Amino acid sequence: MSWTYAGAIGRTLDIIGPEIASMLSHVHFLTGTDPVFAGLHNCDAIEDGSHRSYRNTGHCCYHNGASDGRTTVVLPVIGDADTLTICHELGHCLDEVLGFRHTAIPVDDYAATNRYEAFAQSFTERFFWMDDEAEAIYQSDIEMRRLFDSLEKREA
Repeated sequence: MSWTYAGAIGRTLDIIGPEIASMLSHVHFLTGTDPVFAGLHNCDAIEDGSHRSYRNTGHCCYHNGASDGRTTVVLPVIGDADTLTICHELGHCLDEVLGFRHTAIPVDDYAATNRYEAFAQSFTERFFWMDDEAEAIYQSDIEMRRLFDSLEKREA
């Protein structure tokens, strides 16, 4: 892993705090590598209608079939080595840890794509105010605010 990725991942873990970071300590990171070539996927295209490729899109790969079955945050290109992207992908990991039981109010158009993106974008909004409208929507989502408050206050 390059220092660029390591620094961005470290900064993101610091931002989300030790309590939530400890809940995600099982997560692996695959950085700067084609995840199809590495064997995480058996196809190139992300099947969400976006025409994006796994090869160059940051994403979360749940229980990727590795022998240890760990979830992996995939950051294939250096442009994904930013705290906002990493926080969003860790939001997906947290959603998995919590059993995909919580539904957030979508804070933006991307979050409106599906409940998974809504959760990850809400988690990102918790730490990075993307814009005034998104902040106002997040602030009105009392259930998600309470959830994230409770996670930040739990013992690491």
